[in-house]
Amino acid sequence: MKDRNWEKIFFAIDFHDTIMPGSYTKDDGTDAFYPKAIEVLKMLTERSDCTLILWTSSHEDYVQKHIDRMKVLGVEFDHFNCNPECPSTELCNFDGKFYFNVLIDDKAGFDGNTDWQVVEEALEFNDAVKESKED
Repeated sequence: MKDRNWEKIFFAIDFHDTIMPGSYTKDDGTDAFYPKAIEVLKMLTERSDCTLILWTSSHEDYVQKHIDRMKVLGVEFDHFNCNPECPSTELCNFDGKFYFNVLIDDKAGFDGNTDWQVVEEALEFNDAVKESKED
């Protein structure tokens, strides 16, 4: 962020097989979240320098019960399958592909069973470095 002079990081986060296991049926089969998913998403929600975008091919009304559950647990997504904070410019057209900096998706190699821990450790490390520089 500092090197590029960014004010925010935009996270595009898939739902099934990233936040919770997918069943590939209309019935999710489970309400269990992957280990550390909620804790890390809550950490990201609380940061003013992060925007969370739920990026899923599921219909919004289909995942709404899970969005509501996560909100009660302190996780709030700023957008659903879009990023209105970054409109198209004369150099970039975001009509068909919205802008994001970080993709968290099983199709991109993210393993919901283990990788939330990695993200948590990275956030904690970055916060510790930032605090040490402020002291």
